Amino acid sequence: MFISIDLGYGYTKAISEKNRAIFPSVLAPAQESGLNYGKSYGHVLEYRKPGEIHKQAVFVGELARKEGRAARVSLSRDKFKQDETILYALTAAYLTGAEKQVHLAVGLPLDYYRLRKQETENFLRSVSAHVSVDGEPEKYISFTSVKVLPQAVGALYAQKNLPGKGLLGVIDIGFCTTDCILVECLPEDVVLLKSYTLSLDTAVSTAVKLFRNKITEATGIPLSPVNAFELWVNGEREITVQGRPVNTGVMIDYARREVGKALAQSILAAWSEKADLLRGVLLCGGGALEFQDEIKTMLPQAEVVSDPQWANAMGFYRLAGGCIHPESQELQGFEGKNEGQVYTPGVNTA
Repeated sequence: MFISIDLGYGYTKAISEKNRAIFPSVLAPAQESGLNYGKSYGHVLEYRKPGEIHKQAVFVGELARKEGRAARVSLSRDKFKQDETILYALTAAYLTGAEKQVHLAVGLPLDYYRLRKQETENFLRSVSAHVSVDGEPEKYISFTSVKVLPQAVGALYAQKNLPGKGLLGVIDIGFCTTDCILVECLPEDVVLLKSYTLSLDTAVSTAVKLFRNKITEATGIPLSPVNAFELWVNGEREITVQGRPVNTGVMIDYARREVGKALAQSILAAWSEKADLLRGVLLCGGGALEFQDEIKTMLPQAEVVSDPQWANAMGFYRLAGGCIHPESQELQGFEGKNEGQVYTPGVNTA
């Protein structure tokens, strides 16, 4: 079975031929309350390694964020070789219907891809476990083959129709990183302009940190990163702290505006003289909707793609799932082995 997983810092997204799955990238130790009443958030992951008898359990996603004690998120550059990554991948694989021998495609931010592609492949290829999610039957899951692909490039190939010619930009805004590429579209090829690739640590998490600082300034109470992210995601315009209302809407707007401007200016500087010549700019990733206004002010060609949060997972699925050969010239070119030219199925030549 083949699946693709976008192991995002904010959300984990997965696609198989059977199903899709998405959940916040949050973990917490599992707790048994003994209660079974009313609506419950998912998910509870139970797992054991081959040869082990006793299961371990953790809260994953919304359940970890809502009910987990010591809930944690990772913003580390080493996230892709941490145990938490394995638990997200196993949960996502199970929820999409995977079992037994699984062929996996995942992505890395551009800067990480250059240096950690092989390391990430080896790390995930070592994963195997007996897994159950939300009390469903236990399944054995093993990642027998792993293909690691660059983000933004994945999002590009999620698009069914690209311009027949001209320069095209892709801005992939995630929770922790923003990846940008420029390509030249030709009638039968897409050429990656490697000198204009860019990976930034400015993204949604930057705005959440600024928002969190504003809440602390206003209330004197430090908010946990998990709770701050939940308020941000829910778009809470007002909260109650110690019995008094706090206008969080103004803080969210401020953080979004300031980070959006900084992001747009960094991208504009990196693309420099090419920026005015772009035929289009594709905005994708979970942060595309957050900062589209600020980016469109400086890059009026920009538009948000359909299903921006799913763009990378969809692109990984197409690239490694057979629509485009995973050893294509384009991916080799990104690693500096050649000029990065590739034929792209679905190019609009009209």
